Amino acid sequence: MNLKEIPMANPDLGVLEEKAILDVYRSGWLGQGKKTREFEKLLSKFFSSNAIAVNSGSSAIMCALLAHGIKPGDNVVVPNFTFMSTASVPKILGAEIIPVDIDPATLNLDVQALEEVLKKKEIKFVIFVDVAGLANDIDSLVDLSKRYNFTLLEDAAEALGSEYKKKRLGSFDHTTIFSFHIAKQITTIEGGCITTKDEKLAKKISAIKDIGRTGSGIAGKGYKHDFLGSNFRITDILSAMGIQQLKKIDKILEKKQRVASLYTEKIKGLTFQEIPSYSTLHSHMLFFAMAKDENARNRYVEELRKNKIDSRIGWTPIHQQPCFPELNHLSYKNSEDISNRSFIVPIFNTITDEQVSTIISKINEIEI
Repeated sequence: MNLKEIPMANPDLGVLEEKAILDVYRSGWLGQGKKTREFEKLLSKFFSSNAIAVNSGSSAIMCALLAHGIKPGDNVVVPNFTFMSTASVPKILGAEIIPVDIDPATLNLDVQALEEVLKKKEIKFVIFVDVAGLANDIDSLVDLSKRYNFTLLEDAAEALGSEYKKKRLGSFDHTTIFSFHIAKQITTIEGGCITTKDEKLAKKISAIKDIGRTGSGIAGKGYKHDFLGSNFRITDILSAMGIQQLKKIDKILEKKQRVASLYTEKIKGLTFQEIPSYSTLHSHMLFFAMAKDENARNRYVEELRKNKIDSRIGWTPIHQQPCFPELNHLSYKNSEDISNRSFIVPIFNTITDEQVSTIISKINEIEI
């Protein structure tokens, strides 16, 4: 447990996960094997798509981009307000990163701002992010992808279980990635997956995550590598944990929605991520709160930490990151404003009613 009384993340792990891990340990086969195949089968059923398990959400982005044929110099659009991997992975692959501002209400990619970029530049990929678990306006993004001929990739690392118009994310025609990091809706400690309806693409991704090989050293097939890939494999130990975690997803989602509703209803003096009608299930991996200005935000975070409640400030926009010096001269009004005013309130999987009440009361006691 974190040294703080109320942590930012605490997964729902128990005896079933412990037994599953021990069973794999005692089996003598610890790497990728039958448990990984079982996990992928269950994920495929959950998403109604082909699902390929990998060792992290970042690896999932890399495998998806490689499978779709990304090349050095390709222009890749990313939201300017997102976790770093969304932008760093395509940059590592040689792409030119084109940040686009966000909608300050939903915190997701601003579709109108995206179209303005599409009118001026040839874009190869658009990676959109379901911030905190909130689905994007997928119909609008798909329409743009058809009109401007780019590949759409959904970063749903924070959105396992979320729905768009009553359809689960990961079940659409475009490629989607998920994360099973320790703070996510379910965890394999580190891990992730890619979903796609395209059988041929799924086989290519499966090869890329396994050093590009389509054959095997077993049964005389030899080590045949049809694609350039690397070791993005998840292990059977982690897959065994994921199998048990996936059984809990409905309970976890119900709790997160209930807690988010309490926060929205009872916390005073702050604003929150708006949920459009097309978002029929918000999985609330994170809960963002916005103060009136940066000084107020900093006071909320400081006071919560003084009371042993973990809290984090919002992400630094991509264009302000030191590792993107070529973007530092740019300005993005909405993402800069949200970054300065936002902080994250704990909404982890095992949060108790008492902890929720404590968080609400402590926030409401803070004088701004």
